Amino acid sequence: MRKNLSALIILLCLATAWCSMAYAKKHNRSHKVKISRPVLDTNSTSADSLIHFAESLLGVHYRPATSDPLRGFDCSGFVSYVFKNFNFNVPRSSCEFINVGEKVRLEDARPGDIILFTSPTHHHRIGHVGIVYSNTNDDLKFIHSTSGKEYGVTITSMDENYKRRFVQIIRLLKQNDEVLAEVGDK
Repeated sequence: MRKNLSALIILLCLATAWCSMAYAKKHNRSHKVKISRPVLDTNSTSADSLIHFAESLLGVHYRPATSDPLRGFDCSGFVSYVFKNFNFNVPRSSCEFINVGEKVRLEDARPGDIILFTSPTHHHRIGHVGIVYSNTNDDLKFIHSTSGKEYGVTITSMDENYKRRFVQIIRLLKQNDEVLAEVGDK
């Protein structure tokens, strides 16, 4: 009887230890992976580095009200995640982007500028945001997270639908001002 009691105690101890390890593994898995971000001067952030980082997120699925690359992005979650990676203090909501940065004409848009659109369903309020990817020969492309057929982070050309919904270009990158000044000097 004593051997059975000892075996039962040992078995209970092993089961308790195994459950604790299983709980610890599950608990650790539920934590988000923290990406270490270097301290950057927002005045020295280049459009190339910002666009390169945004490109690294291509294919991340669309997910409403989310700004986590492991879970997905909505449009403003994607833009805020990219800019916050470079220590820019930007809004989380697409409609609040109208109040930041410097407003720029569409033809002067540069890679790294923010592009704002109205909502597809509410044509009088901002409902979509992206980052200008390129602007050459009247072909503006932007990178964004869409709930459309791509259903995730993608690069899109400014078609007639987006032209109808276009609201504003917002500039946060100071380097883009310098590029514009150099072009004007020539």
